[in-house]
Amino acid sequence: MTVGSQQSLFMLVQLLLDQQSVLGLEEPGYVDVRNIASLHKCQLKSLAIDKQGLVVDDQLNECDLIYTTPSHQCPTTVTMPIERRYELLRKASQEDFLIIEDDYESETNFDSKPNPALKSLDESDRVIYIGSLSKTLAPGLRLGYVVASERLIEEARALRRLMIRHPASNNQRAAALFLERGYHDALVMNIARNYQVRWRAMNEALTQHLPGCHETPSFGGSCYWVRGPEGLDAGVLKHRAAEESIFIEPGTIHFYGADGLSDHVPKNYFRLGFSSISTDRIEPGIKKLAAIIHELCPDTF
Repeated sequence: MTVGSQQSLFMLVQLLLDQQSVLGLEEPGYVDVRNIASLHKCQLKSLAIDKQGLVVDDQLNECDLIYTTPSHQCPTTVTMPIERRYELLRKASQEDFLIIEDDYESETNFDSKPNPALKSLDESDRVIYIGSLSKTLAPGLRLGYVVASERLIEEARALRRLMIRHPASNNQRAAALFLERGYHDALVMNIARNYQVRWRAMNEALTQHLPGCHETPSFGGSCYWVRGPEGLDAGVLKHRAAEESIFIEPGTIHFYGADGLSDHVPKNYFRLGFSSISTDRIEPGIKKLAAIIHELCPDTF
């Protein structure tokens, strides 16, 4: 048990990597993995993704550790099919690297037959699975978990003891009872029902007002990855939209070059979340957002 998945990542990077190690990161990907890795001075390698998630080819050969989000790629929301999951596991064995699987939205899955987690397919202890209860119970609870080989868990517990000793025992106990009595399962079902209605409303609104700008997440989740017109600066859009009480996350930070390593970071991508907004406000908000984009890029419509 950890104080959220963020601590899980911090400890794993500290335990598994040094200055000679190569950490492979999806491009675009989760920004704080890159930030954590930069503290430990390991070498970073951006890894291409496509519509099936992380591309499994020779780009993985130099890596010692790979961070991936196969069920719901962050931030593009694409899902890795079962065939590629097996390819990735075979590649890990051939090239002798480890995999951190972050299943950060596993509970908000609308697919009746979801793909199994990489960890459940792993027969050689190469996958380290992390998750948390932040998106279902409460972010402030700060309870996460790591599933890995016995040896790695022993080392992680020893490191955790030096950092915080352990997460608050009363929180762990309360969460355990909540899980044991089936309340969490009922909560997840209710969340999934509500998210699915908003997910569908967001899809319909984007299709109507910003056609061709997104791929519908097949897995579910709580956000959409949107590609604006080529001339759009999502940073400018963020401030203009905020004036209309619409809040977006510019996608720039999710690209490896966003920290100054590249001049070719696309500026026209952004994320739209729907977990904290009522369904009836989604379509009017997307309509207004589309009008703002039209103002900023009138020649692209």
